[in-house]
Amino acid sequence: MPGRVDIVVPVRDAAAYLPTFLASVDANSLDGARWLVVDDASQDGTADLLERAARERPALHVLHNATPLGAPASRNRALAEVDARWVTFVDVDDWCAPGHLAAFVTRADALGADMVRTDHVRVVGHRRIPETAPAPVREAVFDATDGIGDPGGQTLVDYPFPWAGMFAASLGQRGLLQFDEGLRTAADRPWFWRLHLAGTTCAVVDSPGYFYRRNAGSGSLTESAGEATLDFLPAYGRVLDLADASGDDRYRRRAMYGACRIVAYHVGKRERLPADLRRRLYATAALLLARGDDAIFEAALTAAPARATRLLAGLRRVGRGAVAEAGR
Repeated sequence: MPGRVDIVVPVRDAAAYLPTFLASVDANSLDGARWLVVDDASQDGTADLLERAARERPALHVLHNATPLGAPASRNRALAEVDARWVTFVDVDDWCAPGHLAAFVTRADALGADMVRTDHVRVVGHRRIPETAPAPVREAVFDATDGIGDPGGQTLVDYPFPWAGMFAASLGQRGLLQFDEGLRTAADRPWFWRLHLAGTTCAVVDSPGYFYRRNAGSGSLTESAGEATLDFLPAYGRVLDLADASGDDRYRRRAMYGACRIVAYHVGKRERLPADLRRRLYATAALLLARGDDAIFEAALTAAPARATRLLAGLRRVGRGAVAEAGR
């Protein structure tokens, strides 16, 4: 008999976080819930600790990768095992308040949308910062394309947190829940755009019980200074591809705005990167921003951070020049 919810958890060298994670599992037990934990060939004893924990927790199922495959591939392996009405995600270095999962899945059951999104709490040291899921309405079902919006500010499609969502497992049968294994980071960006453009429905509810650590020490690749950090560039290339395929200039403008915003963010933090990665950041960002027609880019640029508009326009000129030179 299908379960109520499967929770997908990719894990890599997470022994230090397991006590908090397991306490979160214990505080969020409910009938019909199954935790699908994929150990990505950890080297710090994580695998043994998880197996020991699973012997005491029937709802905890542990899968093992023989070699490191990355978070997207680990999530995909767990998704292949899903046998429940709903699927959600947890990162092992985060935690959930007691009862969060039960409350969340209850609201998802009641609303019946393809995706049900919610708020979260960002953890920075000892600080707890509430973060609200941007939404046109709450506690009501709407067309997921209504969560894309115009350039400017944050909209639901750019609230890129799978763990702040409950997703109908039937979406997996349509091929919509698989993550791009070629992206070591930012794979959630095109993942959400694909979901929003696939004729799905969405709802947003109040359930801010997820606590999210975002800092370099927590293992966040987007906050690190390694090569994988630059995978946000091909990730946004895929976002632009999806927007182009929609044939709708509204989505093209929003996608280009997102590209401008994330490029400005990473260029602003370029000093953390070694020189060779800084050069690659500039060159690849220029090609990304060279895409699309001028009207789309100008609409996106108008809504982009004012301090970055000159930089972004300059990168587009460089990219256009590189494209023209390559075409000769």
